[in-house]
Amino acid sequence: MSSSSPSSPLLGTPYILAQSTPTSSQTHLTQITPSLCSNLSAFKALLRSSRALDDSIALRLNRASALHRSFSNPDGDSCDSFWNELTTRWNERTRVLAFCDQVHLAQTRTSSLPTADSTRIERGLDRDRFTNRGRGETEVEVKRRQLRTETNVEAIIRARSLDLFVSRCPYHPQQPAPIPLPEYTTDNSSGPDDAVARRGRDGRGGVNWNG
Repeated sequence: MSSSSPSSPLLGTPYILAQSTPTSSQTHLTQITPSLCSNLSAFKALLRSSRALDDSIALRLNRASALHRSFSNPDGDSCDSFWNELTTRWNERTRVLAFCDQVHLAQTRTSSLPTADSTRIERGLDRDRFTNRGRGETEVEVKRRQLRTETNVEAIIRARSLDLFVSRCPYHPQQPAPIPLPEYTTDNSSGPDDAVARRGRDGRGGVNWNG
């Protein structure tokens, strides 16, 4: 298994929200780093900015449809252009979500290794860690769960945009196909302490009444 870290993907910043041409989305890109993946508020804000591009594309798609009202759908070139823009945005966000999940998974494995703080944690002197244990989740697990939530949001936005596209371009082949959204892996390297922390909790940290 290679130890090399994945290359950092790119995601459009709020700057391109004001741009109207497809080529403008290739400029002013933000590099996604592990530190940004860990900053959930900044990470979510960046995703929201990119998702707003879908709304911009939808507005232009509606405008193109209105201009071609006498036809059953916009011309083929317009549909191709809109499809390429949509899938480019989808693929950017999919790569970012997958990248950050790998970052969090690596942090999960690292946090399971013994550290100088292990004794303090065992004695319950680390209050944050103790609180997380009481909820059945570590800090990294909380981040991964929230990342899954963002992926669910992404799936909803993608479906909404796709429905609009199909209604305006019903005969488009929808090729090339977008990258599928990530299916999250489960880390099985947790130590016995983590097993104790999760005892009595379900996979989401809720109470397991049958446990």
